[in-house]
Order: sequence, then structure tokens, then C-alpha cells
Amino acid sequence: MSHHQRYRRNPDVIPEWGHDAGLVLRDCRQWRVFSVRPALIGLLSHLDRPHTAEDLHGLWDESPGPGPVAALLEKLADAGIVRRCPPDDEDEPDDGWSPYELAVHRQAGTGGFTGRDLGASPPARFHHSEATTTIPLPGADGTDSRPLATVLAERRSTRRYAAEPVPLTTLAACLERAARVRGRLPPLAYQQTQRPTPSGGARHSLEIHVLARDVDGLASGAYHYDPFGHGLAKLAPWEESLTALQQRFIVTPAVMEAPPPVSLYLTSCAERTAWKYSRLVLTLIYRDTGCLMQTLCLTATDLGLAACPVGAIDASLSAPFLAPYRDRLIHVGGLALGLPDRSSPPAAVTPLQGTTEKVAPPRVFQK
Repeated sequence: MSHHQRYRRNPDVIPEWGHDAGLVLRDCRQWRVFSVRPALIGLLSHLDRPHTAEDLHGLWDESPGPGPVAALLEKLADAGIVRRCPPDDEDEPDDGWSPYELAVHRQAGTGGFTGRDLGASPPARFHHSEATTTIPLPGADGTDSRPLATVLAERRSTRRYAAEPVPLTTLAACLERAARVRGRLPPLAYQQTQRPTPSGGARHSLEIHVLARDVDGLASGAYHYDPFGHGLAKLAPWEESLTALQQRFIVTPAVMEAPPPVSLYLTSCAERTAWKYSRLVLTLIYRDTGCLMQTLCLTATDLGLAACPVGAIDASLSAPFLAPYRDRLIHVGGLALGLPDRSSPPAAVTPLQGTTEKVAPPRVFQK
């Protein structure tokens, strides 16, 4: 064992509080748990970059000399808590995973039903008691629709929109077809609903908040879409704070030249999913979000709208119109909507080799 060997902390190991063991270290990649003395955390704090036992002698209060420290580092390396560094000064390639992403992924593999008395289910309908007014939306009956294969072929993520308002009837049709509640599933006490998009356990935790900047027939402002009553509850008029919110979570992350007429600010009432599942809550919410975004994109394409899903997340839920609900809702993503910019037709897609299907540019038509 050479005292010139260098060691570095395993980046996949994070500290956490064990249920009975006090402070523990968890290897998020191997999903192993180590019980440790708190003093060891001090040693590991120095190993964010490569060090030898000689380097650590004197930095660690419990270090009697480089020999014992080297022996300890070897034991930690054998356990996988630290890693031996190669002599050529090259770091190991980063595979892009953070330890917290690994932890969530691993934990999801051990999750499932809570296995407890579930008690009363959180309500499936989210009610904004502070809404100033509710605008009933027209139904989509009579609105033309095209074959699914055509819509799938024409779907694009579009970041440029026409400088004209979105018709309220078109926005209403998009929300109805993609998100409106179709009925309740038994038992009624479980608050399970049937909707156009799938959801883990039929919990449907997602709520759609509409930032209507330019909608023909609707005052500019922030609204909540009620999928039960098919209406928009007005939460706030359009102010500079909504412009800033749209800029932070739609325009900037999607690299748009101008803000879209409509932005959907998607949130989750996570307690609905947590009521039924354990250790799967976040992963199920993210999957539900993907399903809803895809359904919204396809519905928008069918209706002649341009759409762009945006994955940027407002971790602290800074939307001013949701201030009373910051302990109940989490932001999970967004969607930009508008009429397509006809001045710059989208480029055609080149089919993959070996395919016979011709992929045409999206068809733009007037609604």
C-alpha cells in the first residue's frame, strides 16, 4: 500500500438519516447503506478532489499519522465509499447522473402501494375559492378532427407563433379534448377519474393553469382550468409579474424570440398520488406530466395550433397567483401555444433510410 495513492469521495454516496441507525451513507448506484461515525463525514468532506494519506494528515482531527489514515482509506475504497484515483490525473468520465437522480430511480424500484389504511382520499377537484370569476368554455362538439396518423406525422415542437390572438373556441377545444374529466371510477370514495390522459392509479394529480396573454374573447390574465366544469377560473389580471413568470419558465428555457399568446403552467397536487403510492410519487407525477404534454401537443396539432412543451421547473412555485397553495402544489413543466407563424414554414423532415413513408411539413390551415 503506497502512501502516494490518491483517493476521492465516491460521488454517488450521500449522507442521510437512517430510521434506527442514526447517520448513514447511502450508495445511490449500488443501493447499499453504511452506518458511519459522524467524524468520518469530516474526512470525506476533504475528498471532493483527489488527496493522498499525507495530504489528509493534519487536516483530519482524528488522524494520528499518514499510515493509519492510508489504512482507513483502503478500507473505505474496498467498501466503495471512496475511490482510488488513477495515477495519470484523469478523472473518471461523468455519465450525467446525479446521486439524487439515482436515488429517486432506485427508490422507485422498491415502491408501490402504501399497504396501509388509506383513509379519506384527497379530492380530485381543485377549487380556487379566491377566483374572481369563472368563465364557462364552449364545447368542442362540431370541431373537425383529422386521422390520428396524420396528426402524429405533423406534430412538431414550434417556438415561433403568429402575431395574432388564439381564438377562445380553439383553446377551449384543446383543453376539453386533452384534459376534461369524462367520468368517475368506482369506488367513488377513492376520487378516481377517467380522463383522456392516463395517470398512475387514476389519481390525476395534475392541474392546468393558463397564462392567457393574447386570447380572442378572453381578458388577459392567469386562469385555472376546471376539468370537471370545463371552465376557466380567473385568478389574476395580466401584470408584469406574469410577463416575468412566462419569460423565466417558457420563453428563456425554450429559446423563443417572443412570448407565445398562451402558456400552460402545469402543477401537481402531489398528495393525490402520495395517498395511494409509496416511493413512487415523484416518478409517477413525472410520467403523468409526459402523458399530459403529449396529449396536449397532439390535440393542439389537430386543431391547427403550434405547441412547444417546456421542461423547466419552478422549484419554489413563484407564480404569484398560487401563493396560497405553495405547500400543496409543485410545478412540473409548461407548454407554449399559439397560431403557427406562416411567414416561416417549417422545414421538411428527411425520412430515415429504409422507410417508404413520406413525411411532409405540418399543414397550416385557418380555423
